[in-house]
Amino acid sequence: MNRDKDYIRRTFELAKNGAGFVSPNPLVGAVIVKQERIVGEGFHAKYGNAHAEADAINNRSENLKGATLYCNLEPCSHTNKQTPPCVPLIIKSGIKKVVISNVDPNPNVNGAGIQQLRNAGIEVTTNILSAEGKEINKFYFTAVEKQRPYITLKLALSADGFINRAEGNRTKITSIDSDKYVHQLRSEFDSILVGANTVKVDNPQLNVRLVSGRNPIRIILDSKLSSPVDSKIFNDENSKNTIVICSSNADKFKLKLLSEKGIKIQNVEMNSTGKFDLPELLTYLFHQKIRSILVEGGAFVFDRFFENSLFDEILLFRSNQYFDAGLKPSKISDTRKLPLHQMTRLGADILEVYRNPSL
Repeated sequence: MNRDKDYIRRTFELAKNGAGFVSPNPLVGAVIVKQERIVGEGFHAKYGNAHAEADAINNRSENLKGATLYCNLEPCSHTNKQTPPCVPLIIKSGIKKVVISNVDPNPNVNGAGIQQLRNAGIEVTTNILSAEGKEINKFYFTAVEKQRPYITLKLALSADGFINRAEGNRTKITSIDSDKYVHQLRSEFDSILVGANTVKVDNPQLNVRLVSGRNPIRIILDSKLSSPVDSKIFNDENSKNTIVICSSNADKFKLKLLSEKGIKIQNVEMNSTGKFDLPELLTYLFHQKIRSILVEGGAFVFDRFFENSLFDEILLFRSNQYFDAGLKPSKISDTRKLPLHQMTRLGADILEVYRNPSL
């Protein structure tokens, strides 16, 4: 069993190589072991490319008769996708045993792959380090089980809880270590979401610069289309990778200008309080195959998601600077009531990770 855990941990490491490139598919790694030697490894590298099991079999160094395949997720058995199912390939390869971390919750799989393997005389062991496996694929499990994107709220704070020294002014708070961490997150998430005020005050690029990786989709909540048309996000090489969410009262002239730039405009109606209907927004984004959202908006956007309990986790990057006064989200003190999942030092900063127990 301990060796099983070692090899499953290796599948986790391999799976992470696909972070940011395989969505809406899950992250999957595979290791093939024969006579206590690794004879093949693989991972799902990009959406539409070979699955991890096929990659490992194709990378084998010798005949696989009698070998054991380790996989962090149940091999697929259905044909409703671009690539062929892995189960027939595994059966044909001569592999005699398959060890899995998680059963695939996808209704098209959900144990069917395991059953096909067993029907072919292959021994199958499941639930090895299953909690860790589910954590790696938290975006995927949330999408399948809850039919919505995984939502992370992110804020940078001074030591005394302020996000700016004064409203309307941008203040650099965190260290380069935290900045690199955030850019790594951006490369792994499907999308970044901010409000119009962040666009107007910060004029951000909302891309990946400090690490290598792909740029996420940028989502701007702007009911009246008040963001300047000359903002960076509307005029760079990723402008067509931007979605602006507006209401029916949006500025029609700006709507035309942004549309001509190739920017996607989506109307989401306001609720009875005059704010965006967030569940409707999440449904729309889910249908756009967005499986994860990093909410980097300011105080207002943070409070809106928080008060509606529409988040899976909160990341607070707390610096060692004291502001004494400034702008603070009204709900920030309530985060302390949530379970603290993790605390990590990033240079001079502390990253606090809170999880939402109600979701």
